[in-house]
Amino acid sequence: MNRVRSQTETIARLCKEGVALNIPSYQRPYVWPAEDVEKLLTDIAAASLDQQPHYYIGTLISSRSRAHANPEAEYSYELIDGQQRSTTLTLLALAFRERLPNHALAAMTRLGAQPRLTFMIREQAQAFLAKEADLQPDTQLDNAALASPYLSHLHQGLKAARQRLKQMADAGQDLGALADYLYEKVVWVNNIVPAGMNLNRLFTRINTGGVQLEQSDILKAQLLRKIHRHKRRYDAIWQACENLNNYFERNVRQLFPHSDWQKLRFDALAQFDAERFRQEENDQAETIGQTLAELAAEVDVQLGPEHGPAETPSAKEDDNTVYCRSIIGFPLLLMHTYRIFRAERKEGDISCRLNAARFGECFDDFVQNGNEADAIAFIECLWRVRYQFDRWVAKWLQRDDDVEHLHLGSVTLSESKGVKRLSRFYPELTPDLVQLQAVRNFTGERSAQYWLSPFLALMMKRTPVTNGDASNELKSMDIALRELERIDNVLSLAQNTQKEASFALLCGQKSECDPPAEIEDHLRKPLGTGFAHYWFQKLEYVLWKRRDKLPFLDEKRWRDFRIASKNSVEHVHPQQHEYREEQLEPDILNSFGNLVLLSPGENSSYSNQDPEKKRVDFERKLTYDALKLAHIFHLMGKEQWNAAKIERHRQSMLELLLQHYQAG
Repeated sequence: MNRVRSQTETIARLCKEGVALNIPSYQRPYVWPAEDVEKLLTDIAAASLDQQPHYYIGTLISSRSRAHANPEAEYSYELIDGQQRSTTLTLLALAFRERLPNHALAAMTRLGAQPRLTFMIREQAQAFLAKEADLQPDTQLDNAALASPYLSHLHQGLKAARQRLKQMADAGQDLGALADYLYEKVVWVNNIVPAGMNLNRLFTRINTGGVQLEQSDILKAQLLRKIHRHKRRYDAIWQACENLNNYFERNVRQLFPHSDWQKLRFDALAQFDAERFRQEENDQAETIGQTLAELAAEVDVQLGPEHGPAETPSAKEDDNTVYCRSIIGFPLLLMHTYRIFRAERKEGDISCRLNAARFGECFDDFVQNGNEADAIAFIECLWRVRYQFDRWVAKWLQRDDDVEHLHLGSVTLSESKGVKRLSRFYPELTPDLVQLQAVRNFTGERSAQYWLSPFLALMMKRTPVTNGDASNELKSMDIALRELERIDNVLSLAQNTQKEASFALLCGQKSECDPPAEIEDHLRKPLGTGFAHYWFQKLEYVLWKRRDKLPFLDEKRWRDFRIASKNSVEHVHPQQHEYREEQLEPDILNSFGNLVLLSPGENSSYSNQDPEKKRVDFERKLTYDALKLAHIFHLMGKEQWNAAKIERHRQSMLELLLQHYQAG
């Protein structure tokens, strides 16, 4: 089977192996603006000064072939995707060549008697590169030529790079060290497709679809390089875990088709078993990468809706396609996995913040010092984490309407027309677990989602095998909810950072927390729009969970209620009343009892209306804007919304919050 092979590349490797780069005729002109070229150079310089182990510039797609554009090359890469970055690296090398003509980096600009980078059928662009590499110094390019679509950005980009290097030299920066770093430490992943395929067509689909480039590609290449036996198996495990736009069970079925899928229950996916999850029986090849069909399928996902298909178990087997989207990206899931992996080994937390932008820093030590056993153990840990992630963490779905919501389905082994398969079913009523996850998802450090590390680790330890039994599934759901409530309570009161508190929870340790009474002290202050949105969202969850004990809530209206992203604090009694001249005291107006969190559209619809008008508008809606607002208008009744009722509402909400903490 033809597969796409992945490997890491550097300028040093290209030069030492005599590799030429060809820009095919179907590619658009070079379009990077000069400021982006300068920014890339500045970023690389910063990474060099910080002594970062490498600077990652993304993923390229190419086709390897025997050289034909440059007869002195050992072989060529035809660039299907990535010509902009490759050309920019060439411009940077040309800028350095002017100042450091004897540095090894200068070899990036030329290979034999021709530029290393070849623009097919673009004579002016080729002449420009040859002139700047001193291969054809007598070439004349007038201003009209330099302003043409094929030369303008090349010319301006090289000019900007040279000016930035001059500034760095004038500031005393060591350009030799920077050239060393660019030559050896700037890296990318090269996905090499087999020869003989329709490259023009593949490029068109990729260029139209906008394939996302991930930092995780380079980590995968580095870990697989450490693994010598069953390399293909661990490549498949990685692929099953990395596609977050599809459900785990479907990914696994596609990549391990020879397993007995007529008998496997979802619980069987909890950890990797080489006997259970088998690949081709007689295929001992250690080829790394994706099949062409898989690559095309990924591109198709980008060409269609924004979120990839997540039907079970195959689009060909099920016409009722479901689309899902993860609340986090794969690089962040890898970072959460690494924290869990380290905790299982009794090691300390990662040193950097939990943010995809710190991905390389997070894994640097592991890549440098880990061995084959470490790489295998991490990838198998990733499998376990991904299973729990899909089992217990809600995904964005579009189901019965055009609105995307968080959903969490259960997986069962069902049968249709004699064929058994794993299928997902979704409850009509939003589970409490999903509502609480929405609170965490929409508040706090959203780029980190610190709650995920301890939650996934605890569920890895405590989730019982259900074997599809509904009662056991409910018990598992109760366990998950209790654990997440405890995690949420601790993180909301932690005296140390969210990162430190979450790792302590992950390790089963106690974290220093403020007493719940601190919440009461905080929410009694007249902070107005200064209240953290978390407390409004948390209260929505508490009210939701107690909905059966709040008789004023109308079931038809709360059944469709969802905790959603909201960022506009509304004063129920307006700060500027539309009619009345008299106003409440500022401390009453800005009391937590007079406030509710709404979306900007909901807030605008209420505006500065009298509370009575707001109540009428609120009652006309089919579902609740906010459960806190429902409590307010129930307490208000047909009377005025005054200071006494604002205080009563605040006190009621504080009591409910404190009861929730005490129950946990």
